[in-house]
Amino acid sequence: MQKITEITSRDNPAVRHYIRLRDKKKTRYEENLFVAEGLRIVTDALQYPCLVQQIFLTESAWEKYAEDIQNAMQETGHCFRIPDAVGKMMTDTEHTQGVFAVCRMPEQTLQISRKKKYLVLYQLQDPGNMGMILRTGDALGVDGVLLSQCCDLYSPKVIRATMGSVFRVPVLELPDAKELFDLLETNQIQSYASVPSAQAVPLTECRLSEGCAVWIGNEGNGLPDDVMQNCHYKITIPMKGGAESLNAAMAAGILMWEMMKS
Repeated sequence: MQKITEITSRDNPAVRHYIRLRDKKKTRYEENLFVAEGLRIVTDALQYPCLVQQIFLTESAWEKYAEDIQNAMQETGHCFRIPDAVGKMMTDTEHTQGVFAVCRMPEQTLQISRKKKYLVLYQLQDPGNMGMILRTGDALGVDGVLLSQCCDLYSPKVIRATMGSVFRVPVLELPDAKELFDLLETNQIQSYASVPSAQAVPLTECRLSEGCAVWIGNEGNGLPDDVMQNCHYKITIPMKGGAESLNAAMAAGILMWEMMKS
């Protein structure tokens, strides 16, 4: 580790900066930085050394994890050792491990290709769902996730739910749905609207081959009519029980499994 600095005050500028990044989306995007908390996700972040700006370890975490962090950190970044009480002020969880990082947002370098398969999240608002979807997409090897009008990808809750997958899954954010459709159309990508409708084609009868993008909508309202009308196909997950619909993350997992197995 290059630098280890002792912090004793909760008013330290580095601590206050971390808290601003944790709490304010505007600050995150103005500075192109976000925060990560927890041993697993911080050590995952350290596999991409150019992304990690600062590490904070509480006194208790230092005793448990300093060697792991030092081995992962190698010669990059600045590490702070902080009192446990300061860690409790910085945490966004009920039971903190006392391991925190300030990271630079990865560049969005996703290149759309007609031979690839994508998931599109439209107006998804639950951070837990977004994080779980990215984690599942990482596990299944989806080629990329496109976001339009969704919750903040870099909020602490989303980052935590991804369990490090945010560093590995190619992501592209395009707020304008028309611009997103134009991008997919230009690259000969066919769009599939996922809907809970008996009139849609059952997923069991579809072959989601290369050159496809499956759209998932808002947790409560699904996909709006204008988005569905712009998709080439409407597909649905057949359900034999009494539930009318599935949680967005569960539905996305099933759809991605079908996408990536063919």
